[in-house]
Amino acid sequence: MGNPVQAMSGLGTAEIMAMPSGRAVSIRLAAESARVGLALGFRVPKIGAFPAETWAGADRPDVYAELDRKVTPALGSGRNWRSSMGQDVTKRRRTEIEQMNGHVVAKGREAGVPTPVSEIVVDIVRGIDAGTREPAPATIDDATARESARSPQRRGGVALV
Repeated sequence: MGNPVQAMSGLGTAEIMAMPSGRAVSIRLAAESARVGLALGFRVPKIGAFPAETWAGADRPDVYAELDRKVTPALGSGRNWRSSMGQDVTKRRRTEIEQMNGHVVAKGREAGVPTPVSEIVVDIVRGIDAGTREPAPATIDDATARESARSPQRRGGVALV
């Protein structure tokens, strides 16, 4: 959930989760991954405190709100840890974006499960890997804007902030 967001933004977990847009991208990545895994018949383990089925329902406003409350850090709490993918970007090493989120996108296509946020995040991190783009907090807002442009009105669901 947080690996690619850290890679593209250069931020740590606490910083990302303190931002509504950071939480939105992270929740949507987890939701898409859960939907793909469930659609393929995999037994998907809990992500944090919630079962995959809860994450898969994140397009429902009530479920999104519950997830958002859970991942929003308490003021001044939590470590600002750096994921392996975030560390790879810092050290100018190629990330594992293809093996992680790229795999979710490919399997989503096979299963007919849309993965719009994953596709956007993979594209952003590929640009960082290629050296055509730098990691920056603004990439989170770029991802949300690109996703909103793709689907400006979600029927009964939650659009990215």
